[in-house]
Parts: sequence; structure tokens; C-alpha cells
Amino acid sequence: MSQVLRLVRSWIVKPSPALLRWSVIGGLVGSLCLVWGARPGAAQRATQGASDVYSVTYRPPDVEYTTYPGDHFDLIVQDGVEDTAWRIREALERTREGTTDLMGVRSSIHMPVVVDGFSDRSNGFVTPFPFKQEIEAPSLRADALVARASSWPSIVGSHELVHATQAEINSGFGLGSVVRFFAPDVARAGNLTAPRGLLEGAAVYRESRIEEGAGRLNAPLFTMKMRAAMLSDDPWSLTQMLAPPAYTQPFNRFYIGGAHAFKAWAEQGDTTSTKFFQRATALHNQFPFLGFGVGLWNGLGESPKRISEDLRATLRADYQQDLSRRRPFTDARRIAGQPGHNYRRPYWLTEDTLVTYLHGYDVRRGFYRVNAETGDRSLIRVQSITEDYTYSLGRDTSALYASRYVPDPLVPTQNIAEAERVGLKDGAATQVTEGGRVFAPVEAPNDSLWAVRNDGSFSQWAAVQNRTAKSLTDFERARFKKIAPSPAENTIAVLLNVDGTQRLYRVDHHRRDRVRLRPWIGLQDAVIYDVSWGPDGRYLLFAADLDETPDVFAFDTKDHEVRRLTNVRFGALEPTLSPDRETVAFVEYQHERHELARIPFRPQAAPLVDSTRVVRGGESPQPPPRVQSTETADLGAGRAYEAWRHLAPRMVYPTLSYDPDETDRPGAARFERLGVGVGLGVAGSDPLGRWRYQGNGFWQDGRLWGSATVQTGRWLLRPSLTAYNTPDTLPVRLETGRGLRAARIGFEERGIALGTQIPIRLQSNVYRSALSLSLGAEYRQTRYFGSALNVLAEDQAARLGQWRDRITLSPRGAWGHRVQQNPRDLVPNQGVVVQSRAEIDAWTEGVAASRALISEVDVYLPLFLRSHTGVRLGAGVLSQNAGAVLGTDQFIPRGYEDRSLGAGSFVRVGAEVTQPIWYIDDGSTLVPFYAKALYGYGFGQALTRVDSSGPTYSSFGAGIGFQFRFFYALEFDLQVGAAVRLEPGDVEPVWR
Repeated sequence: MSQVLRLVRSWIVKPSPALLRWSVIGGLVGSLCLVWGARPGAAQRATQGASDVYSVTYRPPDVEYTTYPGDHFDLIVQDGVEDTAWRIREALERTREGTTDLMGVRSSIHMPVVVDGFSDRSNGFVTPFPFKQEIEAPSLRADALVARASSWPSIVGSHELVHATQAEINSGFGLGSVVRFFAPDVARAGNLTAPRGLLEGAAVYRESRIEEGAGRLNAPLFTMKMRAAMLSDDPWSLTQMLAPPAYTQPFNRFYIGGAHAFKAWAEQGDTTSTKFFQRATALHNQFPFLGFGVGLWNGLGESPKRISEDLRATLRADYQQDLSRRRPFTDARRIAGQPGHNYRRPYWLTEDTLVTYLHGYDVRRGFYRVNAETGDRSLIRVQSITEDYTYSLGRDTSALYASRYVPDPLVPTQNIAEAERVGLKDGAATQVTEGGRVFAPVEAPNDSLWAVRNDGSFSQWAAVQNRTAKSLTDFERARFKKIAPSPAENTIAVLLNVDGTQRLYRVDHHRRDRVRLRPWIGLQDAVIYDVSWGPDGRYLLFAADLDETPDVFAFDTKDHEVRRLTNVRFGALEPTLSPDRETVAFVEYQHERHELARIPFRPQAAPLVDSTRVVRGGESPQPPPRVQSTETADLGAGRAYEAWRHLAPRMVYPTLSYDPDETDRPGAARFERLGVGVGLGVAGSDPLGRWRYQGNGFWQDGRLWGSATVQTGRWLLRPSLTAYNTPDTLPVRLETGRGLRAARIGFEERGIALGTQIPIRLQSNVYRSALSLSLGAEYRQTRYFGSALNVLAEDQAARLGQWRDRITLSPRGAWGHRVQQNPRDLVPNQGVVVQSRAEIDAWTEGVAASRALISEVDVYLPLFLRSHTGVRLGAGVLSQNAGAVLGTDQFIPRGYEDRSLGAGSFVRVGAEVTQPIWYIDDGSTLVPFYAKALYGYGFGQALTRVDSSGPTYSSFGAGIGFQFRFFYALEFDLQVGAAVRLEPGDVEPVWR
């Protein structure tokens, strides 16, 4: 889900009525699960009480699923990706026992595993609501995870199984075991509120011990970031290693730091043991409110402060020793680079101009021209790109060819990789495929287009004709990375991965419908990451990790020698040779950035790579041809997916409700008291999210009350149906024989509500546009009841005791247009957001009809991108025929929160400036507190009534805001300030 769509949806989704009362279980764990990620590192899900923990998912309407039951894993497989599903099951079964031993879980695991194939943006995650794994068949493009793995399923299956096992930890009597008795999914969610860096660290550690050389702890692209961070002037603290950063690169810091910390702790001394992790997670399972610092103390036997200091010192000493061993380093000249900027995959346009992809803290991601002498840059086009940053320069240097993920407007989780041509003169982009599912497009010698096309969890070489991609190869277990035609002859270099070996292949002659590959060049025990030709086709440049550090190499096709061009501290990538063959430009990794650097091209002066490390010709593995396979038969007998088989209650929990006594002061009358209500609640969902339900019933005041909701994601509108009958008491002042007395009167409400909602992604290419619409229709009856009616006149009591009926429509809509926000912006730096909501009584009986409408527009101005200053201008209109029809707390100017707006029409205008002061991105391990950012804000607002004379509310002011995270999952944004109120001429403290 794109950022703007999440923003838009959060503005218009109406909070569910408090139909489900606080339960005993919710009281114990609600604070821990208020904001909860679906899995560490994946898309996050917020939960607001038991009625919201389960949700529906809308999937493409033409996608069908088949269920393949198993002893431990029930596969729910999209038709057409059975081969990937078989490989995932094989990986899960092969690693299951080792993973449960690592985590210290004694119970046998059994869970559904959903395998999708309708999207190209690959992912895998575990969610506790409902408990399942969900894995997308297409492989990730990032080399750090998959370059050394035999396949995407082998690595993602073993990784996600660790999270599933973490969720199943049950360490004896404690909060976790009590909750598990009523709501196993909530107990699993509680386990996964441990610091995400530690959870991901364990998973990365496990994935790195499955296949020889595979996994991120064996990947130099991954480990180089840890080395650079720990040898920087400000090495990471333990909290920074274990907590997801909010505003600081690398944004997968908690994966990197958590994995290296886990490895250091597990491999202390001469033995390997994860008992520390088991002791730590056991304590967290039993007493999560203690914070995980106490768990680490229990697991490692030292205070968190001492643990952090020892870890820092050990890692810094090891990394410094390695640097000393590898000296001297290449004296490269930096062209451009600063913290937070990432230059990727440069190409030479002329002898002094490069084109490169850039993203970072204060720049809009896209293609830029860069002067090779001064580093000055100019924008070509703001553009998103696939995560491998693989694109190509056209043969005549007039255009670029790149792929990006194009979102489906209606299916939130579907993104198709399409190829586009970007003109360098005007920056215009033209999509050249339709439903292509292609990556790394490149202009072919015959002016057509070649690309890499997804094929399940592998990929094929494809030709693009008439906007359609057709595969030219049909290999098993092969992942094409890049196709690079020589500028001088028919030779084509192909970067290809076969069973975890990533090397260069060669094509000397090709036909329009078929290609024949020959193994060409590889480096022993190393991965080649990218490849580019020199201008005359003699030299082939590439990056490889020959000595556990990515460096730049050159292969001379004339004398067939491989020479090493760089020896850098952390990593050199993506080399390109200038048109005059005088200079090599490349990307060098430094802490928090990818810099653009250059060195003179002097191949004869560069050292030769030892011939024993060079793999030539036939010694390199060849991609096997596809043959008719019977492997998928091992999935067993399948049946069409049926949601009803999975709809048994996943939560059955006691509920407790009570009626507060607000009339305990002397002389107050108490006419009605509902007392304590007890009951049961249930909730559930199926693994595909086609249906969800929630209901509760409780006995209170001598009656049975309750509510029930059911919703489906089978249809685009995600319809829901809610029925309820609930009691409450309201404070009133009644005229009695003793005069006017304070009292509470019973209030009963019952009805049926229908709801629909539809999010639409209009644009998602750096600038993002989205539309979200919803409509609710509710038939509601209300009446007063109880002994308080007995003191009233007979006709008045009868009138209050009668049912009042109404049918209410609640339309809502929000539209975000070209909203853009850089990683360190606290608010968008550009865009327009329009939102509107209304409550309209379409029909009433016995009660006056209420109508209200609020419409607001916010405009974000791109004035100060470098300083991340957010400037928002806003205006709003409110019209209502009675007070309190809609909540107006956020509509009324600051400083006047105690005022209420009655019937009438109102206009509000205002402006707000937000200025970051300090990106803290650090915290405490012992006390579960993480500070994200400190900022200042200033505002000015004015509200006036327009349909008649009335009060005007105006204020301006300023304050301090503080963003922080508590208990690893609870997100807070606290604002404290002062508002100068113009009408009374005073100053009012304000906070939100």
C-alpha cells in the first residue's frame, strides 16, 4: 500500500463503535497490540481493539486458489505457481526441526502458507491475525539476499519459518500463556512485539546457515553496511541495532545490526548456542511489560549497557583489523556524495557528463545528469525504479530504459513491473510494455527491446514486441540479472544466476525467437553483481566480491585477462568506462550513502586476478533446460480453497463492562445503574482474508446485549454488515420533588449498519495520487429507559421511553493528488489533499433529522526541501443543523478546544509550518523507549460563522513536537505549545 493511500484511508475510515466492550484479555494485552506490524520488516497493520485485528483482503477477481493440506503446513496456492509452492514446502519441511530447536519451541507447528503469483513486487511475511505465512512467488531482485541462494523459495521459506516459530513461543505460566488460552493469535502477536532487530536478526542468522554461502550474513552487500557503520564516527548503539530507524539510513538497519548482534552472541567462545535468545524470549513471553532489555540481561547475564559496550568494542576491533590487513586502498576521487544521498548505476553521456539514478534524504528520487568534474547535478525526470536499480542507456544515448512497479488501481497488493523509455532531452516517459512483468530492459542491436521476465520464482530472457514480452529462453532454476549487448559486435554478455552461482554468459549469435548461451567468465567463490561494456567493446567491466568486499574488475576480451581496478574499504559497485576510455566511474559505499566516484582507467597497471580464481568457459554451470516435471505432484491431493473451512473462532474471550458512577458527590441522585456486565466475545478470519467476523454477547442489568459484524473481501466494495443492541447511561439533570437533580438515565441503542469502502491508487511514481471512498448506511433505534423515568410526568416519561427511528447515510471521501514526501520530511513537501465526510439522516421518526458536512483541503508547498521544512495551507467548511453531529475537535482552531459549535455554517482557514530540529533515532534497551525526532511547529488559524452573526475564533502560536516509540510498537507524536487567542487576548496551553 502506498504511503499516500495509507494517509488517505486513515483520514476517512470511521472508528468502529465501541460495540465490543473491554475484555479481560484486551485489558491485559491491548496496550501491547495497539499498533502492530503484520510481521517484522513487512507492511504494518494497526489494530484498535478486538473488532479490528482481523481484516479482509481484496485480491484480483480472476485469481483462484487450491489448498494442499500437509502435516505441518497447509499450502494455499494461487493456480499457476505450484512449482514455487512445492519448493517453499520443501524448504519449510527441511528446516523445520532445526528452526524449532534454535528458537527453543517444543510444540509442533501447524499453519497455513499462502503462495501468491499475481504481483511482481516480491515479499514474504508472517502475520498473527490470522496466523499464517504469505509468500509471493517472484524472487526479490536484491542480490544481498538471493545471489548465493539456490532459489528464492529456499531462502524466504527458511526465513519466514523463524518468525512463525517465534510467534509460537509458549514458556509456561505468564501473560503469554494466559492470553493463549483465550486468543492464540493475540499471544502470537505479543511474542512478535519483541524488538524487531532481534527477531529479524534470528531469522537472518538462520537463513545464513541453511545453504553453503547463502543468506545475508554471507553477503558482502549486506555486511559492508555493518562494517561502515561500526567504523564510522558514530557507531550504532545496541538500541539502534535492534530498533527500526525512522529517519536514518540504512532503513534496514535493524536487519543488519540485529543479525550481526545475534551472530556475535550465538558464537561466543568455541561453541555455538542460542540459549541466550531462548531465555530472553521466554521472559518476554511471560512478562512483556518488563521490556526486552531485562530479557537480554536474563539471556546474556550482563546489563544492557555492558552488552552494548562489549558488542561495539568487539565488532570495531574485528573490522579495523580486517581493514588494516587489506591496505593500501584505492585513491578514488569523489564526484558527488553526502550523507543520505545514494547515487546508483552511472552511465557516461559524454567525457564529462554522467547520468545516474539518485535518491536520498532531501532529493526526489529519479534520473539526474551529473558533471563528472564538479559533481553538479540537474534533474532529468522524477521516477521510481525497481529495487535492483538496473536500467540501461540507449545505444545513441538519447534515452534510458528502466522498469518500475505499476500498481493496480483497485488491488492494493498487485504491482506489475513494466518497462519505460525515458527521453534524456525532455524527460518524458513512455511505457513500452503492457502486463510485461519485466526488469532490466535494454535496447537490442536490431532496435527492439530485450528484458528479464518473471517466470514463477525464476526468470527468463524475453523480447518485447508490440508491448508484449515473449520469453526467448526456457530454463529451469535460472535467474537472469542483466543483458548487455556489445557496442561493437554481435557479442552479448549475460549476467545469470544458476543454483546460486552468479556469473557471466556469452551469446555470439542470436535469432529473433531463440538464443544460445555459453558459459564465459566467473570468479571462484565470488558473485558478479553487474556488467557494462567499454565504448569499443574490448573491455567488460563488472563488480564482484572476490575477497568478501565488492570491488571493480575489468575483463579484456582481447587477451582474456581479468584485472582488479579497485580495492576499497567497504564496497565498489556498478562501474562504467568513459567514451574516451580514460576514466572509470563507479559507486562507492560509505556509511549512510552511496557516493559517485572515479579513477583513471589504467588496465595495464592494474593487478591481474590469480588465474586459479578465474572460472572460464565450460567450468561454469549451465542453465538446465526446462523439462516436464512431476515434482508438483508431491504437493499431494488438492481441493479448491473454501473459506468456510477456516472460519472457526480464532479468539474466544471473556468480556467485562461496567457503568461508571459520575454522581457520587453529595446531593446527587442516582436513578439508573447498569452494574457490571459479563459475557463472551468471538472473532475470526480466513487466511486469504475473504471473510472476517466479530461478535460479543454480555449479560447486564438483567438482559442480554451484544453486537456482531461480518465483512467480506470477495468484492471490490468490501461490504460489511453489523447488528447491535447495546446499553449505556447518559448524565442528565431532572426536575424532581426536591428540585433539579443530577442523574443518569438508561439509553438503549439497536440497529443494523451496512458499510462499503474502496481505495483506489491513481498514481504511484514518486508523486502519488489516491482516492478513497466509503459509504455507510445505518438503521438505528434509540430510547431511554430505567427508574429515572418514574419521577417524570407520565406523558414526558412515555415520550422518552418510546423508540426513535432514523436511517443515516455516512458518505466519506478523500483524494490525495501528487503527494510527495522524502524520507526525512515529517509532512509531505508537495501535494493537495481533499477530504470530506458527512452524516445525513435520510429518514427519521420521533426525532429531528440531523445533517452535517465537513470538507477540508490541505495544500503542501515545496518551499524548503533541503531543510525538510513542511508548509501546509488549509481551509475547511462545516455545515450542520445541530451541535455535535460530527466530531469537530480537529476543526476548531487550537486554543478553543473547550468550545462547541452549534447549528450553522462555518469556514476555517489556517497555515502550519513544521521544522525538524533533531533526528534522534536512538533510545534505550532497558527501558523500552525509542526517540525518533524532535521538531518545532508554528500555526495560525481563524474560524468564522458565515450564515449569521456569531463568534469568530482566531489563534496563532508555536510549540515543540516529539515523535517516539514505546514498548517497541506503540507510536506517539506528542505536541505541546501555546496558542495566542485573539478574541479574549490571552494565551492558552495546547497539546495533542
